[in-house]
Amino acid sequence: MKQRYIYTLLAALIATACTEDIDLPLKSQGTRMLVVEGQITSDTTAHQIRLSYTSDYYETGENEVEGAAVTVSDGTSNYILTEDPQKKGLFKTAADFYGTPGKTYRLTITGVDSDEDGQAETYTAESTMPAMITVDSIRVDVVHKFYTDVLQISYNTQEDPAPNDAYMYRAAVNGVMVTDSLHEWGFTDDRLFNGQKIEDEPVIYLDQEIKQYKVNSGDRIMLETSHIPHEYYKYLNDALWEYWGSDPFGGNPANIPTNISGPRKAWGFFTAYAIVRKVKVLKIDTNQAE
Repeated sequence: MKQRYIYTLLAALIATACTEDIDLPLKSQGTRMLVVEGQITSDTTAHQIRLSYTSDYYETGENEVEGAAVTVSDGTSNYILTEDPQKKGLFKTAADFYGTPGKTYRLTITGVDSDEDGQAETYTAESTMPAMITVDSIRVDVVHKFYTDVLQISYNTQEDPAPNDAYMYRAAVNGVMVTDSLHEWGFTDDRLFNGQKIEDEPVIYLDQEIKQYKVNSGDRIMLETSHIPHEYYKYLNDALWEYWGSDPFGGNPANIPTNISGPRKAWGFFTAYAIVRKVKVLKIDTNQAE
């Protein structure tokens, strides 16, 4: 009877703990810091750099950076980015701008005051765009995997023998990007296949139980393959680890690396990468692309 009473009491305590609201007394981080998000790609488009400031967890209100001067240089020409009048903190290149593989792009940000001391600060970052790769073909199949039906996207290519290459993969269905968040992207480096011929290598899985990913026969499936700097690959890995969190037996997550330099600590990453796209029409009745 005594043991039964103890078990009942423990169960009641656990049930109560699961429903109790807990307000964590989080300390203020002190002074705010600059956050930079942006990239230059081989696409011809208005490339974007987003600037904001860090804030305390419970703080509300806007934290976008307004009125900064943002430029990108390729060593020969300087390009001035214009702040979007409709979206605070968003700075854009001209719509006809595109990056060139092999060039190093330097981002310069001036006119920010992250510590609010009245003194303007300057921040910089550099990234070299890797070479454009060749994707010979892609394959799209609806297969039963991971206890459910998934759209599996694979590709074929000859990987370059140079070490430390890294790649990022995203997918679109009928022209709509369905992998628009970090945890939905695929990315890898070439440690396990450096210089090898890649044949029908799966890089994206889309669960068909999720409405956003649902496909039908005749849909146009696009695989976007980006050749990214290895430093950006490491940044994505660490950011994804931070997103999912560590397991109960792991240590506390480390700070995510950044390539933003300046008089004070800043967060985020500026990168340059080349993009290639391939499209296939899905034919579900034979479970293979036509």
